[in-house]
Formats: sequence, C-alpha cells, structure tokens
Amino acid sequence: MPTTTPKILRVALTAAVATLAGACGDDPVQVQVIEEVEFAASLGIDLTMFTELPSGVYVQDVVVGTGEEVVEGSVVTLSYTGRLTDGTVFDTGGFTHTVGSGGLIPGFDQGLHGMLEGGERRVIIPPEQGYGSAPNGSIPGGSILIFDITADAVS
Repeated sequence: MPTTTPKILRVALTAAVATLAGACGDDPVQVQVIEEVEFAASLGIDLTMFTELPSGVYVQDVVVGTGEEVVEGSVVTLSYTGRLTDGTVFDTGGFTHTVGSGGLIPGFDQGLHGMLEGGERRVIIPPEQGYGSAPNGSIPGGSILIFDITADAVS
C-alpha cells in the first residue's frame, strides 16, 4: 500500500478551488458531454452496455465479483486506472476508502456503489461529477473521466 496520497484524493479538494478560480477567467471551457463525445476506439466503449445513474455517471461491470457488496459506509480497498476520452492515462494506483465519507470526486464514489468484492467496473464520469470546468494537472477543464476500478477487498 503506497504511503503517498493518491492523485485522485489530492485533486478532489483542489478541483473546487480551481473551478472557482476558472470561473473568473475570460476563456470559455469546452465541457464534454458523454452522449456526444467520440471515445477513442482503443477504449472499446459502447454506451448501450452501460447503466446510467441518476447523476449522469455511467457504470458497467466488466467482471462481477463474488464477495461483499459495496454500500454506503463500506471500507473498500481498490485499484484503478483513470483515462481521458482519447485514451490517455492520467492516473493509476490503489487506496482504501470509506464509501460516502467524502474526499473523492463525487462520480468516483457513486461508481463504487453496488460493486462486489473481486469485481471490475468501468465508470464514466461527466465533468460536473468530476473535476468540473477547471483543469487539474494533466486533466483539461470540462473533461469526461473514465475509470477502470477493481474492488480488491470490501468490509
């Protein structure tokens, strides 16, 4: 288990600050829309195979686990890879998180609900459930985020 804070946790707090700062600029941000974006062919995304949550987050179980279900308050140890719609990897790692406790972008936390231990899920997060319209490191403002998540342990 890494001792450094994963990027997804570090940027969650800076996203709010950056969004406020970006709102003061004159340059409009092109906000991506999941249903309108062209995903890189290498991602193999077919939205008809996903379930859309009420928040606009899309989820697809790639491998259904066989263990405990992730619910609000679950402690989940997970591994993940984050990509942009062009297939660029912007982060990869693993950490332990209490679902619903905050500290993550909302769409990532929402995407964990209902996973089973040992399962693998792809989560597509619209900008408003991710980092918003402000850029965060290598993530351009208004970006859709794609996470491949494995629930390694759930308690």
